[in-house]
Amino acid sequence: MPHIMTPESSSARKTTILLADDESAITLLFEMDLTRRGYRVLQAHSGSEASKISTEFPTPIDVLVTDWKMPDLNGDELARRLLVERPELKIIVMSGHPDAADVIASFVKDQALFLRKPFSPARLVESITRLLDIPDKPGERAA
Repeated sequence: MPHIMTPESSSARKTTILLADDESAITLLFEMDLTRRGYRVLQAHSGSEASKISTEFPTPIDVLVTDWKMPDLNGDELARRLLVERPELKIIVMSGHPDAADVIASFVKDQALFLRKPFSPARLVESITRLLDIPDKPGERAA
């Protein structure tokens, strides 16, 4: 029977999330919850910091979770930059801005999702799971 990879598997590579938001409270809340669930979380407090982390991080980053409006670089612009070097990257754009949902329309189908703020950490995990095609049943992941 093949080994099934889950975020919690200690012998498998952890699913890596790059979390970019200029609001420290949001990054801290989501980072704590995702880490507790077995994900590796890389935190960035700006688009340019997230871009630098992506460039320097030596292993795959599975999902970019980014705020849409940040002072230096909008989330959709950040995602496009990262996709040049990491074409398999999945993207979650989050925002409370009413027009923000339209920004994911320019991405490839099944590559990006939009989450309207506010939302719970559980909703974020559901979205990550859906993007990565991980079944809802604990301990299983699509091959």
